[in-house]
Amino acid sequence: MQPEDIVRSGPNQYICKEGILKELSSFLSPFQSPTIITGYKSFQAFSQYVDTIPFDWQIIQHAGYSSQQAVDQISKRCTDTDVIVGMGGGLILDTAKAIANQLNIEVVLIPTVAGTCAASTPLSVIYSPVGVFERVAYHSRSSYLTLVDPSFLIHAPIDYLKSGIGDTLTKWYEAEAIIRNANDDRSQSLFVQAALSQSVFIRDILLKESIEAVQNSEAGIVTPSFTKTIEAVIALAGTVGGFGGRYGRMSGAHAIHNGLSFIEETHTILHGQKVAYGILVQLALENRIDEIEALLSYYQKLGFPTNLADLNIVDNQTEALHKIAAHAVNPKESLQLMGSYSADEVIAAMKVLESLTSIKQV
Repeated sequence: MQPEDIVRSGPNQYICKEGILKELSSFLSPFQSPTIITGYKSFQAFSQYVDTIPFDWQIIQHAGYSSQQAVDQISKRCTDTDVIVGMGGGLILDTAKAIANQLNIEVVLIPTVAGTCAASTPLSVIYSPVGVFERVAYHSRSSYLTLVDPSFLIHAPIDYLKSGIGDTLTKWYEAEAIIRNANDDRSQSLFVQAALSQSVFIRDILLKESIEAVQNSEAGIVTPSFTKTIEAVIALAGTVGGFGGRYGRMSGAHAIHNGLSFIEETHTILHGQKVAYGILVQLALENRIDEIEALLSYYQKLGFPTNLADLNIVDNQTEALHKIAAHAVNPKESLQLMGSYSADEVIAAMKVLESLTSIKQV
């Protein structure tokens, strides 16, 4: 059985509570030598939030991608470590999970932005050192503990929250396309159907609550809408792939994202923003134009990209279209899970999207 076919329900322990990060050291009492893997801005924000660091643990700060090279280099510095504490955004958490897996030790995950479901998934997206997508690495265990602190996350950059909303909205569109196009009995299993139901639940939360949640974050006020939205992004989103395996993970939208990773101009665009664009391309591929039009107002309110210019691709658009499409239709890419498409069809879908969004913006 492939790793992506195994049911994984989420973190071993999960706590969402205001102020919970200030109790971090008490949760790590079973361990002798924790190592924190974190970023520079994320650790600075954590340090300011807890006032003083009440422990003497090894702290390793990483500023790059979740690459195999970074995993190997940092792992060599964790010789006496018995638990990894990942503290940061998706790239840091994916790096921390991969290190813990390589060392065969537990990992505690603390998201410092509500940008992805990385804090709830037993896998890492591995990039090259310069940010080109390489593979998804599946790990042997889920997190020992995941801590989500709304009082901390309310002050995180708004762009990361918006990115998380885009990435999480994708769960429904990708899972639905995979399951609808599947030609096997397992797609009808209880856990796969539970994944599909969960993706609907998540989609409806985001469409109802996320715009208000962004407004709450801008005001710095924790509200039910904010907490529901960050839990949908960080915790619930992971259960779709956890329950559904390959039926609940990536398909068309992420294939487009991965193709975009080969375009240098898009490297400043956050993951969820690019995946949100991928949703529209996926829908165009299946000629579901009405659904695209229904989403455009929502996209506009959240500032999601709807065309190449929004992704910083202004010059050499024809070359970019071919490069994105060539990768998206790679036989090893996730687009194959929802059907067989040619590069020309992907290019045509992106051109349809260009036409639709240019009309809407006039």
